[in-house]
Amino acid sequence: MTAGVAPAPADERLMALLGERHRDRAVLSDVGYLDTLIDNAPPVRTLTQRLMRTRFYSAQYQILRPLGFRVASGLKAPGREGDRVQVADWLQLRGDSTVLDIGCGPGNFTGWFGGRVSRGLAVGVDASEPMLRRAVADNSGPTIAYLRGDAENLPFADGVADAVSCLAALYLINRPFQAISEMARVLKPGGRMVLLTTLRPGGDSRDLSGAALGAVTGMRWFHRAEITDYVGELGFVDVVQRVEGVAQTVIATKP
Repeated sequence: MTAGVAPAPADERLMALLGERHRDRAVLSDVGYLDTLIDNAPPVRTLTQRLMRTRFYSAQYQILRPLGFRVASGLKAPGREGDRVQVADWLQLRGDSTVLDIGCGPGNFTGWFGGRVSRGLAVGVDASEPMLRRAVADNSGPTIAYLRGDAENLPFADGVADAVSCLAALYLINRPFQAISEMARVLKPGGRMVLLTTLRPGGDSRDLSGAALGAVTGMRWFHRAEITDYVGELGFVDVVQRVEGVAQTVIATKP
């Protein structure tokens, strides 16, 4: 590891979670996040993905993300603080938990999780350098670490996490079901997974509105059973789906 800054204990603990191949190539950035991608970021295929990797959007994300989620869910969802409390409860976070926040953006949830795992570790993972710079600046702490990585090929060893979240990011991943498989791989038995993502209007796989929305927004719109069926095929149990407007949350436990 090349040290741009002196590694904090959280960074050292993050290093211990990585698979051997990724540990050998990881580099600590000048602002303090661990980089396992260097010049191998996932390809950008939509305008929305491109926006996520800009400094302008990363600066506005803390305002736009909670507002967008509340609008998408019909203004019935809890506000920003309520979101965090509810997700942490679904993840069943304990003081010594290791939680991975995939597609963390500027660390809105990661930073809050860090406060709930006083003896554990909250790791935010994202492919966007501007987002991670914002995360380190705004949402850091002694139990928080950030990593630049690919959700479709997570750099972690098998079974290292007690909980995994992917909140308002799955619809931007090029191969979302590969990403879900990776989240399953890195979870310990008994670990909890929470996915917050889109739901096409009406939820019907035969409804063409999902394709139309995807063309306009640059995001994938999942039909009602698409994610829950896949999570079940992976062997997860206690699968719960909560639907509000055109947003869905899937909560599941790895046996």
